[in-house]
Amino acid sequence: MLQVLSLDDAKDKLLTFAQKKFVFSERVPLFSCCGRSLAQDIYSEEDLPAFDRSAVDGFAVASGDTFGASAAQPSLLRLTGEVKMGERARAPVESGTCATVWTGGEIPHGADAMVMLEEAEHLGGMVAVEHATAPGRHVVFHGDDVKKGQLLLRAGTCLGAREIGLLAALGITEISVNRRLRVGVLSTGDELIDPAQTPVGGQIRDSNGIMLTLACQETGADAAFFGRVPDDEAVLLAELSRAAGECDLLLLSGGSSAGAKDAAYRCLIKLGEPLFHGIALKPGKPTLAGRIGETIVVGLPGHPAAAYLVFHALVRPLIAALKSETLVERTVRVRLTQAVPSNDGREELLPVCAFGEEAEPVAIKSGLISPLTRANGYIRIPRDTEGLPKGAAVDAILF
Repeated sequence: MLQVLSLDDAKDKLLTFAQKKFVFSERVPLFSCCGRSLAQDIYSEEDLPAFDRSAVDGFAVASGDTFGASAAQPSLLRLTGEVKMGERARAPVESGTCATVWTGGEIPHGADAMVMLEEAEHLGGMVAVEHATAPGRHVVFHGDDVKKGQLLLRAGTCLGAREIGLLAALGITEISVNRRLRVGVLSTGDELIDPAQTPVGGQIRDSNGIMLTLACQETGADAAFFGRVPDDEAVLLAELSRAAGECDLLLLSGGSSAGAKDAAYRCLIKLGEPLFHGIALKPGKPTLAGRIGETIVVGLPGHPAAAYLVFHALVRPLIAALKSETLVERTVRVRLTQAVPSNDGREELLPVCAFGEEAEPVAIKSGLISPLTRANGYIRIPRDTEGLPKGAAVDAILF
């Protein structure tokens, strides 16, 4: 790890490779596409709405008939009927007449505005309009929402309830989406045991396995935990080879330090091609990456807080790229509530608790996980900065 990369350079290497991967697509019904990314642009094949419709409960009128109307001198219009919901307007509105239309109902031909119920008085077969209305008032015109041929959603859009609702409104019930990204997570280390077990001696419960698997699922990926592997190079070699054949992205937790047990990097060299080993980052210096065939492999630190921070800063953008999505980081501009030292020549990811216009630094020690639950984001401290003073304005990247 003598030639470490910056975090941005490491990210660029991964994203460049991700852009070269072929993403398979499949057609799915709307109820199955939430959280999926579009495989192609979608254009509207019709106008929305398909007819002029009312935005209020009231009376459809020719606006000119109401000019000058007031409570003292209302405009009297003859009521010709009612447009029932879900039905077409049968009779036109002519000068001197009006029709009852409910919210969402069709505006009859000849009407160009609506008068709300509370702005008029119903007098048997007549309606006294007490407030003048203007052309287009309370009317949603044909095609106001969407025009035929209009680009609705671009390829790569992550579909949520709002986007799916739009597609349903236009009668689009099946769409082409990218196949779910398959992610596998392997924990490495002789000391690791299942969370359900009681540690003996130097054993520790494996928290990274479930944490990283669920973090991947939070991004919309189809993630699975592949188990724990001891620090045995032959076993790790076999597990890496097997796991790489079952996923698009494989995350390793632990086993990436430069010590005697650094088997992951050697296995990566034997099975595929390394992209980098080491990042000028605190925490996260031993992070490695490479590929085995078409599967990208990323080795994260074993310490939980370090693993999660590097996941958020490096792996989340990679997953978005593999899903053909654009990742938009949620950031807030805040001021530090206390000074932060940082002078070891590496960029630092520091957890913070951002509230209002301030952010309180959350100190982390190697191996601790509880500080993550007190933080809701992190800041990036440049490698050429000898810390930040109290009150410094920084961008907090939210989890």
